[in-house]
Amino acid sequence: MGHPGDAGMSPSDPYASDPARPATSARGPWWRWLFLLPGLVAVGYGGYGLLTAGERVPLPAWATWFVGSALLHDLVIAPLWIALGWLAAKVLPRPARPAAVVGVAVAGVLSLIALPYVLGPGARPGNDSFLPHDIGRNVLLIDLAVLLAAAVWGTVATVRARRAG
Repeated sequence: MGHPGDAGMSPSDPYASDPARPATSARGPWWRWLFLLPGLVAVGYGGYGLLTAGERVPLPAWATWFVGSALLHDLVIAPLWIALGWLAAKVLPRPARPAAVVGVAVAGVLSLIALPYVLGPGARPGNDSFLPHDIGRNVLLIDLAVLLAAAVWGTVATVRARRAG
């Protein structure tokens, strides 16, 4: 008889190496379908709407946007996020890392959401009511406030951790 983690054994640890696991885990628990089916229905509905929209949705422009956003994420955003995580792990104390990660993530998402308003596509020079405020400045101030709150949170967490132990 071998070690419980050896191939062919059924170890008590469900995460131990088991050659049969990939084949059986695809079936998974029944409740997985509660999440999978609505998602598949939504994707099907969106695909049907995209393909039957006619001229309301120009497919070449949509495909460019879809592929471009995937490439932007995979080639720019994800590597940048990984580099920032690596830098945070090297520079920041462990208790401050969650605050830094959350602060940068929130500030980044806010900036991405506000980007169309900052760039102002569709704005007309004679229509002052379209973007009546300096959106770029306001987004910068909000991002700075989020990062300041994250810095305070990280500092408090670090001080508490040092006092505790």
